[in-house]
Amino acid sequence: MSYKHFGRIGDIWKHIPLCQFLAIEKPASYIETNSAYPEYQLTGSLEQEYGILHIEKNIQKSQLIQASVYWKVLNSISENDHGISKYLGSPALALNILRASTEKFVFFDIEEPCLTSIAEYASKLNLTSQIFYKNEDSVEGLLNMIEELSIEDFIHVDPYLIHEKNPHGNSYFDAFIKAMRKGVKGMLWYGFNTSKERNALHQGFQGLTNTSSRSLQGIEIMSILLDENISDVNPGVWGCGILIGNLSDVSSKYFKQIVLEVIKIYQGSTIFNKYSGELKFEDFQIQI
Repeated sequence: MSYKHFGRIGDIWKHIPLCQFLAIEKPASYIETNSAYPEYQLTGSLEQEYGILHIEKNIQKSQLIQASVYWKVLNSISENDHGISKYLGSPALALNILRASTEKFVFFDIEEPCLTSIAEYASKLNLTSQIFYKNEDSVEGLLNMIEELSIEDFIHVDPYLIHEKNPHGNSYFDAFIKAMRKGVKGMLWYGFNTSKERNALHQGFQGLTNTSSRSLQGIEIMSILLDENISDVNPGVWGCGILIGNLSDVSSKYFKQIVLEVIKIYQGSTIFNKYSGELKFEDFQIQI
């Protein structure tokens, strides 16, 4: 399996908000650009100890996370009856939350085994007829779909490098912005490991030419040690952000609430028992 990031801190500040957004918004269609696999067996790695296993050990500290759709879905798996041992990727989380209420699912990935695995997982849930698989460049694939999408649809864009241009000169951020300007519901996740990388991301945000009255809401979480340039440990990612657009006021309010709970649950934590694992956050708006 090529994907190794499951259950790490980046998944925490991705899947908790995503699951709640999907449950609230109930989209007619769900499109995911970088799907990877639907489920993973946890290995108990140090990165997972700081990620999902830290959440599990400290879940009593946050009633909001404990009551979240994310936590309920993870705990509904029979393999997790005696503790979290299996982790679900975003395709499986979306399929479990939306099920037959969503008319169409579209999963992109450049690795065909990922899509095959999603198809096998979907069949277990008796969800096959409304699922479409795209083994192709998801930037171009998403751009080609936008005209047919509506305000009832939800896109989940999850590439890590959001400003990197493909051979056609387009980026994930370009595709996301085009969809947001059309009124499509959406969430974009990205990562960074240094303040320099974070600043470069924000320069890309500021380079937008405002052509609509819409805006994006952004919240980033990051290690309090982001500026320390620590190189002997790596929790998976030192910081990551989410941009959302065209979601309901209920989702927007939850977004602001849940980041405080994530920050709280990491108070007093450590990274690999060596450095402080505490987090901080920044929120912002982007006019598009």
